[in-house]
Amino acid sequence: MSDAPVTRQEGREKGDPYELETPIPAPVLALVAAMVAFGMAYILAAAPDQRPELGDQRTLADLAAAPGAKAGAAKADGAAIYAARCAACHQASGLGLPGVFPPLAGSEWVNGKPELLASILLHGVQGRITVKGLAFDGVMPAFKDQLDDESLAAVASYARAQWGNAGAPIPAGTVASVREKTASRDTPWQGDAELAAVK
Repeated sequence: MSDAPVTRQEGREKGDPYELETPIPAPVLALVAAMVAFGMAYILAAAPDQRPELGDQRTLADLAAAPGAKAGAAKADGAAIYAARCAACHQASGLGLPGVFPPLAGSEWVNGKPELLASILLHGVQGRITVKGLAFDGVMPAFKDQLDDESLAAVASYARAQWGNAGAPIPAGTVASVREKTASRDTPWQGDAELAAVK
């Protein structure tokens, strides 16, 4: 320790702070304890009636087929698949992004032959494609390894019924048939050049 005299400036300084025996106020400790006790009681008293893997608060009853639904009707949720897989590029409005991602609203590709749309969804598109008279040059991913026939049919049918489109629903059998016919294909369609033959 130094024997140097204390200066006036040092004399004005306050001492270092220190904690008393109970640094956290008792009311705060009581509140935290009460919250922990409530949380434990709530968890123990809860009786969840749904599978946690569903993840979106729907019960099994919500997912059951509606009364009178046709046998073999698509059970996949086309709107949910679109929101998860397509909306980032084509937007929730179906209008796409000008000059970047083509619109699905009023698209001749969406409203055209069911086999054409199934082919695009299965294998994707790369290169220049013309939609509603405007050219787009980008890449659409293939979904053949990510989605089954029923899911692809559901999202295709969803797109054909939204944003003013009036295409008929696409059955899963159509997607399955196109998948089988184009099974040897391992590259995306090369834009208008290749898709014109399918169109």
